[in-house]
Amino acid sequence: MSVVRKFHVTPRLANLIKAPGGLYVPEALKRGAAAMEESRESCLSEIDAALAAMDAMAATPGFDPEAMYDRSAGLISFCGPFADDSLATAARSLCELLDRAGEAGRRDDRGVKVHLASLRLLHRTDADEATRKAILAGLAQVVDRYDRDAKAEPPAP
Repeated sequence: MSVVRKFHVTPRLANLIKAPGGLYVPEALKRGAAAMEESRESCLSEIDAALAAMDAMAATPGFDPEAMYDRSAGLISFCGPFADDSLATAARSLCELLDRAGEAGRRDDRGVKVHLASLRLLHRTDADEATRKAILAGLAQVVDRYDRDAKAEPPAP
């Protein structure tokens, strides 16, 4: 009969927790907030550039919806330093609109332009929370139109 040998591996995290010289939570949060504030202006500039590129795309007749989707998804990544997530929510709504329009087999240039105008309204403005919620609710209605249209259409024979 063979002897069963058991190995106990101590996770690296357990060793790090026990090691002296760590940070207390309030200090770590303070440093994190400072780092976020440091990157805030560069993120705002990136959002400005993304919105300008998206406006230029939308002004081109027959623009590529995939490129618009990619720009909108990229814009979401620059919204991290902001406590208010309405800009990221509007960008996700634009992605959803482009997805649903593609699934329905049609373009929605007007809906894209409404989303872009809303993104500009939400970016670098001091709109209050009620205004932001109203804008996002309107965008949700634009996107939900595809569900209503799909239910209203008779099934294909």
